[in-house]
Amino acid sequence: MEQSKKTANLQSVVFALIYGATYLPATLLLKHRTFSLPVSVIIAMVPIITFAIFIFKLIKAFSVMDEVQQRVQLEAVVIGFSLTAMLIMFLFLLSLCNISNPAWFGYAHLVGYCWLFYFIGWFVSRKKYGA
Repeated sequence: MEQSKKTANLQSVVFALIYGATYLPATLLLKHRTFSLPVSVIIAMVPIITFAIFIFKLIKAFSVMDEVQQRVQLEAVVIGFSLTAMLIMFLFLLSLCNISNPAWFGYAHLVGYCWLFYFIGWFVSRKKYGA
């Protein structure tokens, strides 16, 4: 059982790294180079596919965690989602005031903020449960 936990956790970390390794280059390529429409769509789909595999592996790893680890992860996701929803709402309201700055808060940046908010939630939750 312990070996399956380690394998599931390792696989989710590996696929998270693969997702990051595909998302960043795809973002840079699509932002700074011009490709034909089919090639652009293929480049855009690669990180989506690697992210889907990462989520699948993460859910698999979640199923072998103990209750405290599951609670920590769930709370981290809830905190991260809540902070992301607040940020999107705030950015929307700022855009209604014509104060928004897409250079700092574009779609590409929101992904980074989502991960940041998740890790904030994870840190807070680990402190709370002593995990």
